[in-house]
Amino acid sequence: MACGTLPRLWPPPTQAQVDAIIRMEDPVLRNLHITQTYHVLKVALTDVLGEEDVNWCGFATWASKTAGAFIRKDVLPSLLGELLERADAVTRSIAELQDRLLGAWGASVGVQFVLARTLEGITDEVARHTSRGNFIVFQELAPLYTDLLEQFSGLTTPDTSRLERVLSRLAPGPVEEGGQDLLIRAVRAYFEAIFTEERKARAELMFLANSLVGYHEQTRLQGPVSAALNAPLRELFLDNLVEFARADPNRRVRDTPEWGLRGAFSPLATRLERIWRELATRTLMRMELPDVTLRLGEDIPALTSERDFPPLLLKLKHPELVALMAELDRTPDDTAGSAARDWGSLSDRMNLIVDLFRTRQQDRLLYDQPFTFLQVDAFQQGRVPHGRL
Repeated sequence: MACGTLPRLWPPPTQAQVDAIIRMEDPVLRNLHITQTYHVLKVALTDVLGEEDVNWCGFATWASKTAGAFIRKDVLPSLLGELLERADAVTRSIAELQDRLLGAWGASVGVQFVLARTLEGITDEVARHTSRGNFIVFQELAPLYTDLLEQFSGLTTPDTSRLERVLSRLAPGPVEEGGQDLLIRAVRAYFEAIFTEERKARAELMFLANSLVGYHEQTRLQGPVSAALNAPLRELFLDNLVEFARADPNRRVRDTPEWGLRGAFSPLATRLERIWRELATRTLMRMELPDVTLRLGEDIPALTSERDFPPLLLKLKHPELVALMAELDRTPDDTAGSAARDWGSLSDRMNLIVDLFRTRQQDRLLYDQPFTFLQVDAFQQGRVPHGRL
């Protein structure tokens, strides 16, 4: 099934090139290479799977690009500004306590300084966990899609020996036990889609495969996602406050017992952490697509005012797909209710992701390039490009 209308601006990645990216130690450069590799794979795979239905790499391209903003800490200035603004009212309410414990000098700059330093530490944590998640998914799935491309290219009849070669790299068993049953099912669905001529049946097989891969990778990401959302601002704020007080030239502050400072400022730290969680959740729960920034705490926008999904995916018939949607989608056949109430919850994430996949599966904008040619040239030479990425 070769369409070939998309420009092939870069050759498909080899397993050796994918392995080289996996070995990269710089998280920023690695993320740029990961995002670009997903883009090249999604285009190359259209020669196998067709262009009408976007494969999982099309969504992974933009998820990885969004993750890059957190890995590079591009979000720090806006987060810091909003947190300081929100925290100002809270810190004013304890002005007398600050003055008594920190002295005039400490009260004027202390809490704001400590909070800014704390947020820098927290965004370091978020960047680390986001990079880890970006790496975990690529390490497992990029070699699989590269193998799928190599083995399934040029097939005109269902050569099951090629299918078995791809499946042989996957370990049976549930994801929670290190198995790859969901990926095995996804590869079988992709393989069937190659030789399915009826458009609706093929679209459903592609949606099934994409959703199974998404379910697998989100299960694997549970740890990094939870860690990024639950960075310990309260503890770090109090640690930094104690360190700040010890360096204060005011003798009275230096002589204040650590337990006294921690106890006095614990209520403030708890309130600040609550504000941070709210801001961080809102900031983390977004996805940049070529034409829109999705707020993942809100329902996925319907495809048009007349219908939620592409015509071929309005009503699902494939039994395995229908069963999977019954498991993952709280409101089957409707984008209303797709919002993720808690991004740390796997079921909430998947409830949203399957509607994202379904609404956008035939959106050709997802084939857009994530970076300019100059940007690609820069990071392929080992330099982080200038400007907005």
